[in-house]
Amino acid sequence: MDNIIIIKMMAYFMIYSFFGWVMESVLKTYLQKKPVNSGFLYGPFCPIYGFGAIFMLLFLQGYKRNVILLFIIAFFTMSLWEYMVGWLLEKIFHTKYWDYTENKFNIKGRVCLLNSLFWGFLGVIFIRYVHPFLAQKIDLIPDKILMFNVIMVSIAIFVDTIVSVVKVSNIKGKLEKIKEIGENIKEKIEELETKQVNKEHLLAVIEELKYKQTVLKRKLIRQTNHLKKAFPTIKSDTIEKINEFLKEKKESIRKGKD
Repeated sequence: MDNIIIIKMMAYFMIYSFFGWVMESVLKTYLQKKPVNSGFLYGPFCPIYGFGAIFMLLFLQGYKRNVILLFIIAFFTMSLWEYMVGWLLEKIFHTKYWDYTENKFNIKGRVCLLNSLFWGFLGVIFIRYVHPFLAQKIDLIPDKILMFNVIMVSIAIFVDTIVSVVKVSNIKGKLEKIKEIGENIKEKIEELETKQVNKEHLLAVIEELKYKQTVLKRKLIRQTNHLKKAFPTIKSDTIEKINEFLKEKKESIRKGKD
C-alpha cells in the first residue's frame, strides 16, 4: 500500500473520530441539558467512530450501488463492531461504558435494535454521500501538508490515549481496593457470626469497614468525573455487588437482633 494512501486513511480516521465526537457531544448535551465532552479521550475525538468509518470503507464500498444491501450489511457489521468493542472494554476495564439493557431487543446491553438501525442508515449516508464528498476535499490538500498535520494530530491522540488509559488504570486500582474491603467485610461477618459475639459490636465493625469503603468511593467518583460525563450509563458490577451484599447482611443481622 502506498504511503500517501496510508496517510489518507489516517486522516479519515481522525476526521471521522472528530465528527463522531461532535455528534455524540451535541446529542448528549441536548439530552442532559448541560455541556458534555463525549468519548473516552480528553480531546475532541471518539476513536470508535474513526475505526468504524475505516471498517465501513473496507467492507461496504463494494455495495455502494445497492442501497438495500448496503443498509443490511451496515446494520449487521457495525452492530457486530459495537458489540465487540463493548465486550473488549468490559473485559479490560471491568466497566460498562454504555448500556442498552433498558432498550427493547438488546443483546447483553451492548447493542440494541434502535442503535443497529442507526448504524444501517449511517452506513448508507456515509458510503454514498459523506465519504465521497470528504475524499474529494482531502485530495485537494498537498501531500506534504496533509502528512505534517496527520503526524501532529497522531502525536496528540497518542499522548491523550496514554493519559486516559493511566486514569482508567487508577480507577481500576480503586475498584480492586473497594472489592478487597468488601471481601474483608464478608470475612469479618463470618468470623463474628461463628464466634457468636455481640451483634452491636458486629454492626459497629461493619459500619467502620463501610466508612473506609465510602472514602474510597468518593476518591473513585472524583477520578471518574470525565468518564461519567462521557458515558452517563457507566457502571461497575463490583460496587453494585458489594452494596447488595452489605444491604443483605445488615438486614439479616437486624432481624436476628429483633
